[in-house]
Amino acid sequence: MKNNKRLQMISAVFCVMILLAAGYFLWSELRDKEIKETSIPAQDLSNTVLYNGKEYEYNSDLKNILFLGIDKTDMLTEQETPGTAGQADGILLISMDRTSKTGRVFQISRDTMTDVDLYDVSGNYSTTIRKQIATQYAYANGGKSSSWAMKKAVSRLFYELPIDGTIAMNIEGIQAVTDAVGGVTLTVPEDYTVIDPAFVAGAVVQMNGEQAEKYVRYRDTNQLGSNHDRMKRQMQFVPALFEAVKAKAGESGKYYETFSGILDPYVVLDMSAKDINELAEYGLSAKDIYTVPGEVRAGTEHDEFIVNEDELYELVINMFYRPVQTADR
Repeated sequence: MKNNKRLQMISAVFCVMILLAAGYFLWSELRDKEIKETSIPAQDLSNTVLYNGKEYEYNSDLKNILFLGIDKTDMLTEQETPGTAGQADGILLISMDRTSKTGRVFQISRDTMTDVDLYDVSGNYSTTIRKQIATQYAYANGGKSSSWAMKKAVSRLFYELPIDGTIAMNIEGIQAVTDAVGGVTLTVPEDYTVIDPAFVAGAVVQMNGEQAEKYVRYRDTNQLGSNHDRMKRQMQFVPALFEAVKAKAGESGKYYETFSGILDPYVVLDMSAKDINELAEYGLSAKDIYTVPGEVRAGTEHDEFIVNEDELYELVINMFYRPVQTADR
């Protein structure tokens, strides 16, 4: 994309991912585990599927990346006691078309009710329960194994959609990079003084690391649907962060050289450096943001986002599959 063209919101997500991940060379694949079959209203999708009387095939030109923001202050190491690894409060499924060099971002509520797998202290599968999808990260053993478990859970939510890689970052990474760039400036869209006295509606605030963490992390758990408001703040913050990163890195665009020493402790991924660098090749626009359809309900203990399975199934067909042409047969 040209330097004088303002990056759209989702392009910023990609570029921040590059910043957070560059320099990591984790080529080993996460260990295979048994995939438990689940009961859903429609069939799990495969390479071809019949939908509304038409045959569709999976678009093999797509590459799908899962980005996770982990609500944890410690390093994302493995061998945590299951249940203590932190939760995935930010979940983005990013789908890139290798042919058109365009992409889409699907924002998934952390409160989405779905099947969550439990593992013992040795990492062996134990059982499956119905729970908020954010907890899947916690119920594995941290680090790569928790990222793998989240990839499996999101794939299953999207009817066994292939996911090619994951990038996970803990909350302290936000603090570290924000302070490293000298703060992130944005306009507060509404009154958020409950989060910080400086967050007055309409105020232009240069947030330090501590303020940035509060801005993307805070939610009132006593208020139904509070995570939806937090998701909006997160998607506002990311492009503002990238603009600050660009200014700090300068014309060279050497994000890794500038920030790798700062961010090394906070990121875990299962992608190669080549895969990461390719993310910058894709052009996107703000219209390419989608959310999993459904509604928030008050659960016994926490909010529960109930997916509209029919609408999600249709979304997956339209976004990840294409009609089979007669000439293709």
